[in-house]
Amino acid sequence: MKMPTSIPTERDRAANGFTLVEMLVVIFLLGLASAAVVFMLPGGDSGARNDAERFAARIAAARDEAVMQARPVVIWTRASGYGFELRQEGQWRAHPDAAFKAHIFDNGTRIAGAAQNRILFDATGLPSAPAEIELQNAEGRSRVVVSASGEVAVAR
Repeated sequence: MKMPTSIPTERDRAANGFTLVEMLVVIFLLGLASAAVVFMLPGGDSGARNDAERFAARIAAARDEAVMQARPVVIWTRASGYGFELRQEGQWRAHPDAAFKAHIFDNGTRIAGAAQNRILFDATGLPSAPAEIELQNAEGRSRVVVSASGEVAVAR
């Protein structure tokens, strides 16, 4: 015969479920997790946003190229796309590197209000002037901002 090692109390028998506080904490944590998932989903302007992110990355790469090569690089924009130029033999010519070839938007994205625009990055990485370039398509809009210090960012 086995002897009990403890004496059951009223409290031990009632501990079979969850308390209201525990349930509220679990519901709160599930709410936080679902909110994080919703914020991570792409919005309706993902096409314009993706094009803006790609364009901003290429602008930043051109700025870095100007600094590393110690010579100016120009980014030109038109409503349908953009491209890059280098100064060679006293003239501006298309950038010879494949990473800087001209890009024409193919998914309906356009540069809003784009008359021909040029941004020149000098050998120190500073732009000729700060710029805001707005990309738009049927899904939405995004802006690429080039600051006076040469920083490039995508804004909504």
